[in-house]
Amino acid sequence: MIGWLEKKGFFHLLSANFLTQFLQFGSTLLVAKLLSKVELGEIRILQAYATFFVVFAGFGFNASVLKSCSEDRADSDRLSILRLAFSRVVITVGAVLLLLTILCLTGVISSSKHMSLWLLIYCLMIPFAVVTDILCNFLQALKKIKQMARAQALIRAQSFVIIVLATWRWGFRGFVFATIAAFIAGMVPVLRQVGLKFLSVPKGPVPVGFFHVALFSVLANGVATLGQYADMFVLDHFAKNRAEIGCYGLATVFVIAASQITATVQAITVPYFVQNAGDEGWFRRQLVRNQFRLVALSVLVAVVLYGVAAVLIPAIYGPTYRSTLVYLAILLLRYLVISVFALMGTALFSLGYVRYSFIAVAVSTPAGLLLSYVLLRRLGIPGVAWAQVLASLVNLAMMIALMRLALRRSFGGSRA
Repeated sequence: MIGWLEKKGFFHLLSANFLTQFLQFGSTLLVAKLLSKVELGEIRILQAYATFFVVFAGFGFNASVLKSCSEDRADSDRLSILRLAFSRVVITVGAVLLLLTILCLTGVISSSKHMSLWLLIYCLMIPFAVVTDILCNFLQALKKIKQMARAQALIRAQSFVIIVLATWRWGFRGFVFATIAAFIAGMVPVLRQVGLKFLSVPKGPVPVGFFHVALFSVLANGVATLGQYADMFVLDHFAKNRAEIGCYGLATVFVIAASQITATVQAITVPYFVQNAGDEGWFRRQLVRNQFRLVALSVLVAVVLYGVAAVLIPAIYGPTYRSTLVYLAILLLRYLVISVFALMGTALFSLGYVRYSFIAVAVSTPAGLLLSYVLLRRLGIPGVAWAQVLASLVNLAMMIALMRLALRRSFGGSRA
């Protein structure tokens, strides 16, 4: 699998993805020394809310572009699809920013006026994040993985330096404003790769299922993101020990670094699964083979990452962060559970059953929110971490059942 992934641009994309996430989340590994634990927890909460609203601002058009442009089409048709996505996303981004402003000003969304104000400022990065995401999905559909990764790598590294220096100089405020600037700068290399030619191409016919994919993608990803960050939302509103949220937030940074392996494999495989969605033998064989390989790779990553954290956290952050290792061990277990069904989500998307992914997260997310609240009251903050593991197990059961159903409907027969 390693050789195949390298040939398809896995390590190029993995490097770019890692730097991207380091920009938004992983940079806290360094700035944690420059911030208090309370401030570190607040940054993780801001990032969780912003990620949630980015999903709805993009309204699933990134997924529609990826699927439609991965199909066998003329280059002019692909550019027309990209133009269509941009014409619609301008409306959705504006609507989300307006809604977010109302929620922040009325104090509905966050636990305090302080957090509401900073959330409103931090979310100025949303338009740039949405545009970058759509353009990256367009390049991904064209299989220009290496070009995309190389274009992003340099600017991401520069942005990382800017964030660290700004945090060192201005603290919490420096981190927020430097992150916004970094998202703006991060859009430039991808836009340079795609160009602006798509804005002038004639309008073409809307691809079959374009808005269907977008709708169910935003529903599935929105609910999935809510479930993914249910722990941070519950902690923001119900946890009394704000400093301990910082320890928990630091643990999530390590898990996000590990999840880049999964995300990159998904990104690499989507165009190939879409193109071969009609080949039953190839589809079944590659799904099973690569899913097992991904699980094995994830186990190795989890073991190595925990070992690194066990050395790094006591040495750099000191004994006050020792609970981070407890949270990390539990959250890595959740990461392993998710890796078991990660490529099933890619397969469902490729077969056109995006709604199945929505059904799965529509069941597991409410379960995760409820479990997080209940276990927080009973077990404290470790209970929130265990709730995420239990919710991922619910998601796993749903995905296995729905994957079997999708395969039967797509190919028939009794095999699963």
